[in-house]
Amino acid sequence: MDTGKDNSSPGEKYFLGLDIGSVSLNTVLFDSSGRIIEDFYDYVHGKPFNKLHERLTLLLNDYPADAIEGVALTGTGGKLAAELIGGVFVNEIISQAASTGRLYPDARTVIEIGGEDSKLIVLEREPGDEYARLVDFEMNSICAAGTGSFLDQQARRIGVPIEKEFGEMAMKSVNPPRIAGRCSVFAKSDMIHHQQIATPLHDIVAGLCFALARNFRSTVARSKEIKKPVVFSGGVAANEGMVRAFREVLGLTDGELIIPEHHASMGAIGAVMYVRSGATGTGKFDGLQKLHEYLERSTTLFVSLPQLRESEALYSKEVKFMKNGTEKLPVYLGIDVGSLSTNVVLIDADHNVVARRYLPTAGKPLEAIQRGMTEIYDEVGEEVEVIGAGTTGSGRYLTGDFIGADTIRNEITAQATAAIDYDPTVDTIFEIGGQDSKYISIENGVVVDFEMNKVCAAGTGSFLEEQAEKLNISIVGEFGSMALKSASPVKLGDRCTVFMESDLNSFMQKGARNDNLVGGLAYSIVYNYLQKVVADRRIGDKIFFQGGVTNNKAVVAAFEQVLGKKIIIPPHFDVTGAIGAAILAQNTMTEGQKSTFKGFGIRNASYEITRFVCNGCTNHCEISRVKIAGESKSLYYGGRCEKYEIDSRKKKTDLLPNLFKKRTEMLMGDYLEREADGRPTVGIPRALMIYYQQFPFWRTFFEEVGFNVILSRESDKSLVTRSLETVTAETCLPVELMHGHVVDLIDRGADYIFLPFIVSGKYREGDTTTNSNCPWIQSFPFMVKAALRGKVDEKKFLTPTLHFRYFERALVKEMTAFFGERFKLDAGKIKNAIYKADGVQVAFEKGLVEFGRTVMDNLPEGCRPVIILGRPYNSSDPHLNLNLAEKLLAQNVMPIPLDMLDLSPAHIYGNYRNMYWPNGQKMIAAAQHVAKTEGLYAVYISNFRCGPDSFIWHYVTEELKGKPFLHLEVDEHSADAGMVTRIEAFLDSLKGSEQNEKKEIEVIRPRPSPAEPPVNRTLYFPYMHDGAYFVAAAARSVGIPSEVLPKQTEEDIALGRKYTSSKECFPMICTTGSFLKKLMEPGADPSRMSFFMPDHNGPCRFGQYNQFQRILFDRLGFREAELVTPSNDTSYADLAGDRSQRFRINAWKGFVAFDYIRKLYREIRPYELNPGDTEAVYQAALKKSEASIENNCRGLRRILVETAHEFMAVKVDRSRRKPVIAVIGEVYMRDNAGCNGNIANRLEALGAEVTIGPFSEWITYSTHRYTRDSRWKNDTRGVIKSKIQAIGQEVIVDYLLRGINKYTDTTKDVSLHEMLELSNRYVSEFYDGDPPIAMGTSAALAKRGVSGIAAILPFTCMPGTLVASVSDSFRKDNNNIPFLNIPYDGQDTVSLETRLQAFVFQVREYAEAHQPVSSLQ
Repeated sequence: MDTGKDNSSPGEKYFLGLDIGSVSLNTVLFDSSGRIIEDFYDYVHGKPFNKLHERLTLLLNDYPADAIEGVALTGTGGKLAAELIGGVFVNEIISQAASTGRLYPDARTVIEIGGEDSKLIVLEREPGDEYARLVDFEMNSICAAGTGSFLDQQARRIGVPIEKEFGEMAMKSVNPPRIAGRCSVFAKSDMIHHQQIATPLHDIVAGLCFALARNFRSTVARSKEIKKPVVFSGGVAANEGMVRAFREVLGLTDGELIIPEHHASMGAIGAVMYVRSGATGTGKFDGLQKLHEYLERSTTLFVSLPQLRESEALYSKEVKFMKNGTEKLPVYLGIDVGSLSTNVVLIDADHNVVARRYLPTAGKPLEAIQRGMTEIYDEVGEEVEVIGAGTTGSGRYLTGDFIGADTIRNEITAQATAAIDYDPTVDTIFEIGGQDSKYISIENGVVVDFEMNKVCAAGTGSFLEEQAEKLNISIVGEFGSMALKSASPVKLGDRCTVFMESDLNSFMQKGARNDNLVGGLAYSIVYNYLQKVVADRRIGDKIFFQGGVTNNKAVVAAFEQVLGKKIIIPPHFDVTGAIGAAILAQNTMTEGQKSTFKGFGIRNASYEITRFVCNGCTNHCEISRVKIAGESKSLYYGGRCEKYEIDSRKKKTDLLPNLFKKRTEMLMGDYLEREADGRPTVGIPRALMIYYQQFPFWRTFFEEVGFNVILSRESDKSLVTRSLETVTAETCLPVELMHGHVVDLIDRGADYIFLPFIVSGKYREGDTTTNSNCPWIQSFPFMVKAALRGKVDEKKFLTPTLHFRYFERALVKEMTAFFGERFKLDAGKIKNAIYKADGVQVAFEKGLVEFGRTVMDNLPEGCRPVIILGRPYNSSDPHLNLNLAEKLLAQNVMPIPLDMLDLSPAHIYGNYRNMYWPNGQKMIAAAQHVAKTEGLYAVYISNFRCGPDSFIWHYVTEELKGKPFLHLEVDEHSADAGMVTRIEAFLDSLKGSEQNEKKEIEVIRPRPSPAEPPVNRTLYFPYMHDGAYFVAAAARSVGIPSEVLPKQTEEDIALGRKYTSSKECFPMICTTGSFLKKLMEPGADPSRMSFFMPDHNGPCRFGQYNQFQRILFDRLGFREAELVTPSNDTSYADLAGDRSQRFRINAWKGFVAFDYIRKLYREIRPYELNPGDTEAVYQAALKKSEASIENNCRGLRRILVETAHEFMAVKVDRSRRKPVIAVIGEVYMRDNAGCNGNIANRLEALGAEVTIGPFSEWITYSTHRYTRDSRWKNDTRGVIKSKIQAIGQEVIVDYLLRGINKYTDTTKDVSLHEMLELSNRYVSEFYDGDPPIAMGTSAALAKRGVSGIAAILPFTCMPGTLVASVSDSFRKDNNNIPFLNIPYDGQDTVSLETRLQAFVFQVREYAEAHQPVSSLQ
């Protein structure tokens, strides 16, 4: 429609709609009759405002500015654009709802997929209404960001235009392979796996479309019902493949999935419709002057990194081909097939590179090999003779079989071989490729350690290319030179490429210049690599940088800048893997041995690829069959077992005993499923600890009390699929898989399904902890029930609360009460069954240890034993761990289950006094056993998002300092090829490390910290909210010098990230950063410092903070700094030693005072007439109260009375009550603006009143737990002490607030008793932590005039995920009250503001519909 001529009609008025996103600018122009007369879609290439200026300039050539009656703007750049050109900004969810509701009034659901964000919008049309209106919405989590741009990127990667051909190609696929869609990094990894096994491109493309559709359903829609008809809008709706995928995934017929004519512009159209409906002013167009001035300004007002300086490292790709007279030159061929590039080299006997090619793989590895072979043959083929060939890379087996390689080796060994051959003194290799990154440590010319990226550090090389495309710059020359010229490189996230891209978009929308963006990208790749791949491994002094990314001079410069060390670039750095493969081929050839290389003729061989599903077992592997013309045997790829493997590669796995199979046999005993005999059946899911650890107990118990036990089927692909379609929140794979097992038992018709809430493990001698199970292992029953609510009769579920830690005093009573009440069983019968079950369980556990002892005493000759450090439900489920045991056995390695070790002598509690997770205790004890046992090694198997492992990994790494160990992180996306590479490289590194001399090493363990502060030190409290100043004052009141550290800044968070893996909880990262910043201040004396970080007895990770921080302080040389760690076991009473009672009373008074002052502040500020009045009263009250508390709380009540009157004197307009939003969630973050994205103030700025739960409720709750736990421990003194404490707390509250509580809205006060009682519908009150408080508060406030609930959770927080998983179920119980989960990790994404705006809009509508309009006068 871009005509370039005057299309306007004299006197006609127009309305302009603009949707400014991270990927595109959508522009629509309406005439006065409401007809769309212009519609443009422009890619912005990182410069949204330049593109806006360009588009509007063209538009104004055709339509005079004074004819534009109004402007409506939406999208991530809409707010800023409205300030620059005038107009009204409309939130994009409201815009989408407005256009769909008016154009398609019968539509019930909108699926909108743009470049960065995906949205699900639910509409309703009341009888008599003309239009449908917004009632609910969901947006993608940050991990699922970038969905539309992801499709663009993958289309470019495989060389297919996204506009038309991509969709058409997807339509050709009959059987699309399953690709993980959880986030774009996962999907990319899966896609590459399919490329490497020669899956046809049209199938991969279709697989990506289906992955995106499934991902939308499971992570955006979650458990929300997708009502028909569905409108599909956004740029992605143009893609036929996506339309087909949504139709099939959601089960929609043609009429039920509507693609609007202007699908890409529905946001811009809706913004205009919303504004013209009279909801706001019309928004005058101010012209382009301000926009022009904005673009002229150089914007560098961002946190920036040092300017990059070009490295002095030399680049060489020189080829040396010396003719061998008339003789053909004997050469060795090396091929490295990676995700992005395929590298082919020839070397001579002296390892000179004779010919080389670096080609894009483009999703077709065999074609890339043939092209490389053709080009090399055309160059030197007639003058050389290949006498040995080797392959490496992720596609090495397919390639090796295709060309007839003599050796096929993993890429770690190949990269190291080339580097050591060039310089035997090299000690460190950094290698960054398209998808995978590697770190290799070398000593004395042999590999001694290595690491490959886990999923979150994947795809960094290809990511740089994708972002260069997005910014419209060339990756080859322009990127590096532009970044080196950047004066102020911006600081982007470094957690993973999805986060980096989110940050990049945010900076783009704020107007950052491209050179600064590109400089920031170079840094972020380096930080991601150093923190996620290298972590705390040794970086030597002779560092080689290899791989395709080395071409990027900016990345080389960033490495030198960050490390302060020189980087060396070896010759042919981009093809070192292929050179290494060629050298390895030479090394394996014996004299006179004839190469199996098929010859250069293979470059012209024709071949055919077909796919089928093998039904030989539950894995249902997708097998690719490659039939090469003229060869009798086909090649097969994609299988997990060796059924289709070529004969020469089949390994004997039956030479060694499979101890995991043996363990399962012992676990099952003589169990056989019984025929139906009239007895009720109870289903036990074949998952997690109830099966993999406790099956003997539960089977015995249920059979003894009269049930038949049935099991769900073994885990398989379809169970994983069912699980991912059922879950309501993202957890680790084993917990997600539990959902599928439960659904399987429902399908099988079990009368009951056993989903126990198992709080703790059994007590063992010397164990001083609570033995809490991990938060998700405890709470999976609540997640499963929430996911299946309304779909199954909840009476089927048996969910007793069980405390194995207190066997007699709690467990026996709990089971007797639960089963006695539910099934009217005799108490004696239940008790007998419990004791019998316990005897069987103990015999099983002892039997494992005895069997293990026999095995260890009789190890077969020449085999390598390794202990599998992992939880039994991970290490013993072959589907979940990709057949790890079989893979190790095939390499003549004998994997040994953890529970076959006799770990009874291991007393880990001296150091790890607070390791309350039973499986964690065993893993650390086993790591200590491996460390001191000659010839014994460890393989650590974990899952993506495993919370406990984010800490246990640090401890195990420290314990195994002197020995290499293999860390595998498994998830639903995991491909066998990656695991095999790691296993092969690990075994190669063991050979290297065994050749070197053992060094003396110091293992740093978390030594005990005092509960009370040592004398002559200042005690520093981390900032968590303004109440922290009152705690510090209470400490000073009893003679402890105390200060509160400054509020967390970006600098604190960056420092915290630098010394952690970023997988830990966000509050841990924040507090660690604050502590380190203080310790690193010039002139700081650690011997005069102590830091407050309380103990916590589980189940969440909070109790590990001070353990890890102790290790970190010691590691960084701050041994003299102390951590002060009072325990929640005693409700923190032990902080001040013999002065603890006085401290506790003063601190409690401080919390009560703070909660009261803050409550008044929150209730009055939204209504003040003079902005700043409330803040002034609040700050003055804080100062006066702090001084009073330091002075033993003298005059505190008088100050509170005065403060109440001062607040009441603030001039307000209370004629209309604003909608009230309750902020709930993680206690450290919910009221800490610096660590939650300033949520409360932002919600208030959008027109809401905010209420936040009192901090004192956490202390009340701790006191309640102190009483309860003391009873279980039979600690009479503890019971009395805690009871007195509780009464004392109530008396103080009553004294301080008597007569002044009336000035606050007391209807929003919720007692602990009410809170715990109400939480039970969603989360048991016996779950220790935030969730019962959060859900109980929500349930109470939903009935008391609150119109919305915002739940703050640290990103990947385990208790927070539990709240998120039950929130939808809660919402449905409460009139669909708006409920927003806000996972936050310090990254303020553009989409967070969008979500908050839409949430407040929803809250306002809910308040109007459900709460009578009231005034506060």
